[in-house]
Amino acid sequence: MKKVLRKLLYGRLNPLFRLVIRFLMAFEYSVLSAFWFLKGGRKPDRQSQKNMAEKVTVIFKSFERQKFARQLYKNIRSYYPDIKIIIADDSEKPLELEGENLEVINLPFNSGLSYGIIKALERVKTPYVIRLDDDELLTPFSNFHKHLSFLEREDRVDLVAVSFRQALRSRSLEETAESFYKQDMRNAYKPLIIPHKTKIEDYFVVGKPPNIFIARTDSLRKVGYDKNIRMIDHHEFFLRASGEIVSCFEPCSFVYHRHDFSDMHYLKYRSDYQGDKEYIRAKILKELDK
Repeated sequence: MKKVLRKLLYGRLNPLFRLVIRFLMAFEYSVLSAFWFLKGGRKPDRQSQKNMAEKVTVIFKSFERQKFARQLYKNIRSYYPDIKIIIADDSEKPLELEGENLEVINLPFNSGLSYGIIKALERVKTPYVIRLDDDELLTPFSNFHKHLSFLEREDRVDLVAVSFRQALRSRSLEETAESFYKQDMRNAYKPLIIPHKTKIEDYFVVGKPPNIFIARTDSLRKVGYDKNIRMIDHHEFFLRASGEIVSCFEPCSFVYHRHDFSDMHYLKYRSDYQGDKEYIRAKILKELDK
């Protein structure tokens, strides 16, 4: 079985395999959307959409997955029609996308994830910002407008992260949540401001939540991103965020994550993170020696 999969992934049949994988993901998302509707999931009402447009900007990084980027843009628009969207793209062929309240930042090829987020964050003018990745889609249970309301009434919290439903996999939200509850960041530079797993309404304080969140723009800028880290910024960001901002996790809210393990072209660059690991290791040792 493994030999067959390897042939599909790395052999001449890879283009066909990719088409099948992407068709299955699109089909699953359509089926799940109907299921989520039956479970009571609904898109935000007009007042919530207006509130989001006035106070929130969505940013995401795009690289060599332009179809995914365009689909995410349309997906966001279906939930929040007037919200500002900023896309930082460092694809070899610049992303071609136009729309109202849309800004595409074309960056040098393969500039990296952190650099793209830095550039997008520089353009944000709203008090709140949503960070996504280009292979995600909102669902009726993403509820970013509800998380905005929580942030507006709970000034102790700076960031609210949501979970994800992995495409073509059966992992439950409970299992996903448990993996993040283990991230207490006990070895971070500073202790958490509010203890790990403290419950605030329906939210839990966590040291390292998923990289899918709505946050106070100033708080995100306070922590900042390291432009020298090209791909694996997640752990390093929350290592520095510990003791600086308070991050919460709402385990029942989620996006649909279209992780495409068949895209060999993209993975060639995505898997090139050894330099990042060495840089982060040296950076952590230097910080601990202070």
